[in-house]
Parts: sequence; structure tokens; C-alpha cells
Amino acid sequence: MRTKRKLNLNIDLWIVLLLAFVVLTASCQKTETFTGPKEKVTIGIGSGGLPIPFIIAREKGFFRDVGVDATVRIYPSAIKSNDAMFAGEIDISCIGDIQIVMQSFMRDDFSVIATYASSNDNIKVIGRKDSGFDKPEDLKGKIIGTPDAVGTHFFLNVYLTEHGIDPSAIKIVTLSPMELPEALGEGKVDAIVIYEPYASMAMKSLPDQAIKLPRSNLYKQTFNLAVMRSYTKAHADVLKKILKAVDRAILFIEQNGDESIAIVNNSLKPGEDLLVSSQDDLVFELSLEHSLFTILEDEARWAIATKFTEKTKVPNYLGYFYLDALKAVKPKDVSIVI
Repeated sequence: MRTKRKLNLNIDLWIVLLLAFVVLTASCQKTETFTGPKEKVTIGIGSGGLPIPFIIAREKGFFRDVGVDATVRIYPSAIKSNDAMFAGEIDISCIGDIQIVMQSFMRDDFSVIATYASSNDNIKVIGRKDSGFDKPEDLKGKIIGTPDAVGTHFFLNVYLTEHGIDPSAIKIVTLSPMELPEALGEGKVDAIVIYEPYASMAMKSLPDQAIKLPRSNLYKQTFNLAVMRSYTKAHADVLKKILKAVDRAILFIEQNGDESIAIVNNSLKPGEDLLVSSQDDLVFELSLEHSLFTILEDEARWAIATKFTEKTKVPNYLGYFYLDALKAVKPKDVSIVI
């Protein structure tokens, strides 16, 4: 009996010590809340799953905790978001890799501060089964609908090359992203090449007839954050805070997937629910990898060769990156050397 009692006392002591350790650890890990005046920042993000980390950072108070009063605006595409930034309507914009390239042919007054998402399957090829679609090679001789956007055209070029299809063997019809699901449903086109959330809309509109073709193994799309170069000089500390809050949101999403989806769905305003979707094909992670230069240069050479630009020289992309903000938040994830 004495042995048993001693054992019980030891167990109770260990429980007390364990609880104390848990409380101490939690208190040490607790994020301090910023109490001073908060700087207002407006962030513009494209459609699909791209806004999710920013919605989480807003709804969970991560922006507020670092001292930023952030407004998140969701646009039908990253292109529209870019237009808003260049027009001075927002401070920070989501920008795809191909948009970095196309803008670099026209201007050098903006800077990329981080890559925050990537995908091998954001742009999708969706065909009608009754048009004879079963595999990528079935695109030959078909009418393909796509937005009048350089990104989808570049993807389509890669996809056709990957599957040995001569571009002259298809007919391309350009429509707005919102028109493409309807065009596919009405049989005006045999297939569409489109990004999210419009790809999901098309699949839902033809539950028995739509078929998603295999994704490309050659094209990895990146989504980045850009600001005007003047903003990096005037708001260097704010950029660090923004990236810190976004990084915390990405960690929250990784650890709380279902809760994140619920938070996003419950926070959407009328109209935003048509632009935001949960995408399993998106990978969220803050980085600035040197390999991005290879992607940009390849896309620039393609744009020159296909006459999407009148320029004849590939820009020096080293001048389009601002590294200090991400180096302050995640230094090990910056491999670009300028």
C-alpha cells in the first residue's frame, strides 16, 4: 500500500509539472499584440484560392497583431489587381510570373517582395466528352476557348508542346473568363483553358459532360506579391509586418485546414463567393527562389518570339526584386542573390 501511494504521488507530481510546462510554453509562444497606431494598407488579390491566406490573416487578427490595418480587395484576376496597383488604387498586389514578364517590357517601377503561392494545376484544360475528349492529344482539330490573357496562352503553348501538338492544329477563340464556362456548356467551344475559380464553375455546369485533362508536368505557376518601388522605400517596415502576418496565416492554414475554409466562407461578401474557391492544387509558402529567374527569362523569350511584345531583349530581372522584407521574416527561404 505504501508503494502504491508513493507511485500515485509521483504521478500527480508529474501531472502538475507537465501542466506547468504546457502553460509556460503557451505563454512564451503567444504572439504579442501591437498596441500603437496601425498603418493602413490595401492589398489586392486575384481570384480562386489566392486570397485565402490574406482573408485568414484579416479574420484571425494577424494583420492587426503586427500593427497593420489591412484592407483586402478581391479581383476577378491578378491582372485586374495589377492594374489597380499601377493606378495607385492599392498598395500591394498579387502578380503571376507571366505578368511580371509582360509588365517588365513596359516599366521598371515595381518590385516583387515574395512568392507566396505556386501551383502545377491552377490553369486547367477542360473539354466536353461529347466532343471526343479523353486525352490531351484529342485537342487536335478542336475549337479551344481561352481568355485574352498572356498567362493562359503561355500555358497552352507549353501544354501543346508537351503533348506533341502543332498549334496550327487547333482554333483559339478568346472570351472573358466568366463567359468561358457558359461557352463550354452551350457547345460553342470544344474545350477551354482557364484558371480558377472559373475552371470549377465549368466542371459544375457540366457534371456529366465535362472532363478535366491531365495537368502539365512542365509548367509550375507562381503567384507573387508586388509593390511600387517607391513603396519599398517609404514603407519598408510595413512590408515586413505584412509578410510576417501572411506567414502566420499560411501556418494556420496548414494546421487548421477545415477551420480555414469555414472562416473564409463565413467572411465572404456578396459577389466575393463567386471569385473565391478552395484549391487543393495551390501550395502556400513564402519564398524568393533563384529558380524564378529561369522561369521569367523563358517566358520573356517566348513572349518575344511570339510577338506578344515589340521588345526584342530579355530584361534583367535582378532589378525587379526587393529582398529585405522577406530576409527579415524568413531569411533561409531567400536564395536570390543580387
